[in-house]
Amino acid sequence: MHAKSSISLAILLAALSACTGEGSSEQQTATGGTGAGGSEATGGQSSGGSVVTGGTNSEGGGVAGATGGIATGGGTISTGGRGADAGSGGSSSVGGATAAGGALGTGGSAAGGSVVTGGNSATGGAATTGGTKATGGATGTGGSSNSTGGSQSAGGTLSAGGSQATGGSPSTGGTTGAGGAGAPGVRIVGRTAPGTAAGSVEYSWPGVNVNARFTGTQVSMDMNDGSNHNRFTVVVDGGTPKTVTTVSGQTSLVLATGLASGTHDLVVWRNTEASPGGISQFIDLSSFGTGGGLVAPAAAPDRRIEVIGDSLSVGAGVEGNATCTGGIDAYTNNYLAYGSVAARAVSADVVTIAWSGIGVYRNYGETTPTAASLTMPKRYPYAIADTILWDFSLYQPEVVVINLGTNDFGSGDPDTNPPATPYEDAYVAFIRTIRAKYADAYFILIDMYGGTRLTRINNVVATLKASGETKVEEFSVSSVQNNLGCNQHPNIAGQQAMGNALATRLKTVMGW
Repeated sequence: MHAKSSISLAILLAALSACTGEGSSEQQTATGGTGAGGSEATGGQSSGGSVVTGGTNSEGGGVAGATGGIATGGGTISTGGRGADAGSGGSSSVGGATAAGGALGTGGSAAGGSVVTGGNSATGGAATTGGTKATGGATGTGGSSNSTGGSQSAGGTLSAGGSQATGGSPSTGGTTGAGGAGAPGVRIVGRTAPGTAAGSVEYSWPGVNVNARFTGTQVSMDMNDGSNHNRFTVVVDGGTPKTVTTVSGQTSLVLATGLASGTHDLVVWRNTEASPGGISQFIDLSSFGTGGGLVAPAAAPDRRIEVIGDSLSVGAGVEGNATCTGGIDAYTNNYLAYGSVAARAVSADVVTIAWSGIGVYRNYGETTPTAASLTMPKRYPYAIADTILWDFSLYQPEVVVINLGTNDFGSGDPDTNPPATPYEDAYVAFIRTIRAKYADAYFILIDMYGGTRLTRINNVVATLKASGETKVEEFSVSSVQNNLGCNQHPNIAGQQAMGNALATRLKTVMGW
């Protein structure tokens, strides 16, 4: 028997960005030096998407995460290549931005079970209405919201993040999915947007994960990953994780076979980052075996973390070593990154917003950033990198972990000409921007390597506290991280140690 889940979406499409020029999506690399410390390289931005070579980095030759050239004239996004070695450039085109979409209402009241409604549309289109009513649920979140051309959809109870909590009551989890009390469905944690296929969702950030519960002896994922060859970690019933990789044109990915007949829990975790991984589209879960099918997913945990960072937070090269044959992407695994490790240790959802080579003031290889530099403050607002904006009401983390600075320091200390302190100023401004979105979150600013960078982070904390911020601290993992993975990034042991240290801190500061 072939059973499928129904997925309803509740995602607000805000204004979408448009870029100028023409870009190239071809990846080019040039060799560059590596140093000790685990930082990464990005390519330069240009109107033609051309490569800027990375150069050496005394803080540690890491991943080349090209942010590429920016272009308009498209309606599509092409997240380009990045250099595979430390110091290499890698170009990336970012095509024309997609058109502005219609917003959706977050629901009215439902007589029962839960209904997630909505979806989004391109200019002039109406939002879709998904789901059906059942009996016995709670009241939805009420009001409506419209933007360019989009119409409000109606619904029942809706969790913050677009998913239905098991039992039909609202929860916060930053997730997307469907299912009321006893209803089948999935719970997707991470930033997503409506996909092109009916009922599907798209995503590009690392660490987006599908959570489900099903009966049967096997399971597959219906999807469209283009030619991205993304890597996913699959965990069934909390057992040994396994990694699967998509192939070009694949529409169904076998996740597990030969299971004992009964009920099983499933996690499917995207390991690859937005560049070069591009957009993945999740359509459904299917092929459960005779008599099998989806049942209501487990309830979302009441603990929520957001991790913001560079390749160190992506988990770049974690499964590799100094040799790194074939390039760093083959060894990248966000499931093994410190933020994911810490979240599992404290039973929390985690959303990861991370991009190799990125900084808070300047990216790797830059001395002075340009207007086209896609630093984290510019990339952070997006659900789909650089094209579709995120609705921050959909996920409200209790803790925000930020690990930025390794690439800012790739060309030396940015703040060596007092009173000018561009790195510290950019970091303070970025945190204040995030604070405006998350009124109650606790901020943990990670120090990786000590020295001058630790001094700068402590200055950032002091500035914030002097202005009245009370929920912020610096936390160093310099004593436990290592540079034994690809391009001197932390390997599995290093990331695990960092995650364990962070989990211990979370238990102390949050009482988890």
